[in-house]
Amino acid sequence: MACHTFSKPDFIAIGPPKTGTTWIYKNLDLHPEVWMPPDKEIRYFWELAFIGDLNYKERQASSHWHHMSRQIFCHNRLRVHRENLWSLKLDFKTLWWDLKYTYGAHTDRWYSSLFDTNLVSGDISAKYCELPDEEIGRIRAHFPDLKIIITFRDPVEREWSRAKMNLCKRTGRSVDEVSGDEFIAEFNDPPQKRANDYVSLIRRWTHHFSESQVLVLFYDELMDDPLHYFDKLCRFLSISSPDETLKNQLTKVVFRGVAGDLPPDYERYLFDLHRDWMAGFLDFTDDKIYPAQWLKKHGGNR
Repeated sequence: MACHTFSKPDFIAIGPPKTGTTWIYKNLDLHPEVWMPPDKEIRYFWELAFIGDLNYKERQASSHWHHMSRQIFCHNRLRVHRENLWSLKLDFKTLWWDLKYTYGAHTDRWYSSLFDTNLVSGDISAKYCELPDEEIGRIRAHFPDLKIIITFRDPVEREWSRAKMNLCKRTGRSVDEVSGDEFIAEFNDPPQKRANDYVSLIRRWTHHFSESQVLVLFYDELMDDPLHYFDKLCRFLSISSPDETLKNQLTKVVFRGVAGDLPPDYERYLFDLHRDWMAGFLDFTDDKIYPAQWLKKHGGNR
């Protein structure tokens, strides 16, 4: 029996986290040929792979951070709808999307229905970088035309940014208030540590999707030339280059990280942790400029 296939979404951006995915989401959302879901990170495939298929009541009762963040998002959205109802400003199309997103059974058909059928539409969920080969194969079987966007960043800087977000931004502490043991434990989070093995990450996805369906972007290029970076993205998604209004938005910061420079001791620790993967990625990739800069910056001249 042939499996059912779906044409939506058109693309997914799989991270890893802290590699510019919020910037991509915010700016694609401004493009007139693109529709992005109100919730940036749907994480549907990650949920299936790591949590399981829960019904609405089970999701509501769950204490997992994924479900709790979803509950907060949905609660806030429905509160706005109630306020708009009283002021006679209710948007029924948006309300329908939110009701479906909140109460719908989490199936491939439900997931596909979340995306606009007339515009280019996608899912930017940075946790997809953790997906195992088996789930990627299942995605390929049911979403065969999907385009995959992978965004890479210097693993040392990525880990520092991610650790500050998890240990400082989400707990209201400064870098100085977080112990060294907490940072070391965060640096060694198994799924995210593996996500810095960029060669394995690319191979898992290109094993199931053709290379023409996969776009690799570098956070460094976003910092150096956001217009060129976004133009690459537009060409890959077969949408027009940004107009002047959107061009003016591309240089704006959309998600400011936690203050705090990377201490030398942590830099050495992180570089020792990821040195072999960084060197392997330099050997693997055809685009060597930024990976070579990463190694040189942290003392790994080759």
